[in-house]
Parts: sequence; C-alpha cells; structure tokens
Amino acid sequence: MARPTTRTLLLRPLAVIVMLATAAASLLAGAAQAHPDPASIPYRWELDFKPGPLRLYVDPIDGAAYWYFTYQILNRTGSDQVWAPTLVLFTDAGEILASGREVRPRIEESIRELLGNPLMETQNEIIGDLLQGREHARDGLVVWPAEETAVNEMSVFIGGLSGETARVRNPSTGEEIILRKTLQRDYLVRGDALARGSKPVELRGQRWVLR
Repeated sequence: MARPTTRTLLLRPLAVIVMLATAAASLLAGAAQAHPDPASIPYRWELDFKPGPLRLYVDPIDGAAYWYFTYQILNRTGSDQVWAPTLVLFTDAGEILASGREVRPRIEESIRELLGNPLMETQNEIIGDLLQGREHARDGLVVWPAEETAVNEMSVFIGGLSGETARVRNPSTGEEIILRKTLQRDYLVRGDALARGSKPVELRGQRWVLR
C-alpha cells in the first residue's frame, strides 16, 4: 500500500480527529451550548512552558519506534504549584496516545542517555511540587509508542499548565463538566518518518484550547 502524502490528508485529516475528541465534552454538555474558548488575557495562574522538539526514536534492540518530546517547566506564578502534566498525542492515523503508557523504563532511560541530560525527568518522575523561581525549573521527557509511523499530521495536547477552567452543564442529565485550559501544538511529518530518523518534526503552530 502506498504511503499517504500530504495531498491524501483530505481523506483522513487530523483536524477531524482532533475536533471530534476536543468537542466530546461540549457534546456531553448539550448541542445547544457553545464550546467556550480560553480567556484572551490569562486571569488564573499559568506556568512558563518551554517546549523542545518532537522526534522519533527507534530502539536498536528490537526496532520498535517511539515519539518523544522534551520541555522545561518554570513556576513564576507567585505560589508553589503541583506539576502533574497530561500529554496526549493525536495522529492522523486515528491514534490517541496518552504519555508514558506502554513505554518500558529501558526506553525512557535510553532516550535520556541519548539526550545527555541526567536531570531530565520522565512522565512519572516529574510529578510533584513545582517550586517558584528559575533555580527550581525542571526538565521533562515524554514518550509515546509509535505503532503507526505512516503519519503526516500530529497534535500534542499539554494539560496542567494553567489554572483556568470552564464549567458547562449537560442540559439532559444536569451533569457538570469541567474543561481545562490546554496547550495544543500541531505538527507536520514531511516524508517517511522512519527515513527521517531523529530529525525534529516540523511545528505548524500552537494555540490554547479548553478540553
């Protein structure tokens, strides 16, 4: 089967996958209620997030592929915060991948050694108090299994960066749903992902959403 090109994205656009997943909460809240947007000016605490590149890693032992992403998180909110991030990867192959799942510790350690930063913390290691000040900034590593590498578009949703929320109510059940301000970063994979090796995936843009 021929590998999909950017022209074939019309057949399975990532935007449709992301839209359906992001809109799930608003659908639960009732079709008549519009999905809210984040405030144009932040009014709740917000952490400083410095993203690194999104790359592909291939395990030299068994040939399994993994997407990985690095970042630095800094607290200048005026009070200590708890950093318990959620990072979800969407691909135009229909995958919705939660960070850290089905990733062996050996893989995380191999990537950390490759990056040459012994202070970089994995998804589970980094959970905890984030003290104020640059001296307490922490470096994070996030890994997802890349079971499908024939992809063109991907999006990463980063939750836990802001205290902003929105409450919506399902008019049918009365159930209250809490949406949280989340950073969405969109990527484009040019060419064959495996052939590209560990070159950074191209960032197309980013925006804040409530989901």
